Amino acid sequence: MRNYLAAECYKVFHRKYFYLTLLAVLVLEGLLLGAYWLTLNWGNPTVDFAFAANTLGYMLAVGLYAPLLTVDMVFSEQYKNGTLKNEVAYGAPRVRIYLGKLAVSTLVSLLAAAVMVGFYMGGCWLLFPHNGGDAQAWALTGYLLAGALPLWLAGQGVVMVCYFLVRGTTVAAFVSVGILGLIPPVLQAFGLLVTPAFEMVRQFMPSVMLENLASAAAGFRWNYVGLCWAVGLAWLAGAVAVGLLAFRKKEIK
Repeated sequence: MRNYLAAECYKVFHRKYFYLTLLAVLVLEGLLLGAYWLTLNWGNPTVDFAFAANTLGYMLAVGLYAPLLTVDMVFSEQYKNGTLKNEVAYGAPRVRIYLGKLAVSTLVSLLAAAVMVGFYMGGCWLLFPHNGGDAQAWALTGYLLAGALPLWLAGQGVVMVCYFLVRGTTVAAFVSVGILGLIPPVLQAFGLLVTPAFEMVRQFMPSVMLENLASAAAGFRWNYVGLCWAVGLAWLAGAVAVGLLAFRKKEIK
């Protein structure tokens, strides 16, 4: 497994895809920081470190859908190029293939998240005044990241299973978005029209839990963070189980 992980890491970190995507996101963050800095210099007294840092809560959904890119970086059109078939033909166990690609794509996601959060928070610290709310802002950042991480891992698992089981990365991406982003409003509609049980199920969708985490952040509900970990890991485990079982039986052409 170690050699397989090393090979996958070498492949993904020697592609421009990862670095260009990360650069694009950092540029967007820089534009947001620049916009805040301009409003500060134009006389908006509400912009300080705490104000800019607290905006992180509105960006949590980015981490849920980021696996659409990080999984694609690792999976890299393997059905289309026939490389997945070659890996199986050369004797690599399917469990190793699946778990190896999941591990590397998760590593890529975590590294990218660390860089993006570090860049944004560092920019906030350097650019904006500190008016006494710094400790609260750092605590809120830690709270949000602690609750969001397992839900991001859930998204990673869902996207990976879609890429392995659906031929064609474009279709796999649409299926992933459908599961993560479209099912919640459908459940909400069914909850209003059919039975409240659908709304109860919706509350355990990763995207909905991210929204609830951000909206309840002022109260620092650490019990909700624990629920995020339980639900996020359950989603991840379920996705991995489905992926492994289906991939073991899947005919690769």
